[in-house]
Amino acid sequence: MRPGTALQAVVLAVLLVGLRAATGRLLSGQPVCRGGTQRPCYKVIYFHDTSRRLNFEEAKEACRRDGGQLVSIESEDEQKLIEKFIENLLPSDGDFWIGLRRREEKQSNSTACQDLYAWTDGSISQFRETSSSF
Repeated sequence: MRPGTALQAVVLAVLLVGLRAATGRLLSGQPVCRGGTQRPCYKVIYFHDTSRRLNFEEAKEACRRDGGQLVSIESEDEQKLIEKFIENLLPSDGDFWIGLRRREEKQSNSTACQDLYAWTDGSISQFRETSSSF
């Protein structure tokens, strides 16, 4: 992206209660939750450093410092909610990360996809929606 672009990276983190901005756009640091403070609960974080993009590890660490984790998608409903967040973003809003990672150390003869991936929060990767926008 060009210098001066306001937003370089977007990270979804598990955090506290909040609502959308009156404009309908999500604001940096604004928590967004469904059904109170129980999970799922997210906070959209915009990193304004236009000099570079964050890689996966940097995004994960930024969430950890803020008391959260990269988002773990545990159901179709949760994925649809996150997709709605993403639909509200503009191309100039930058990138986003989720917490799904291929297990490097996992040696398996299994062809089952869930055996090869794990969420960074430690939860087991069971839900898969392959036709998604992710």
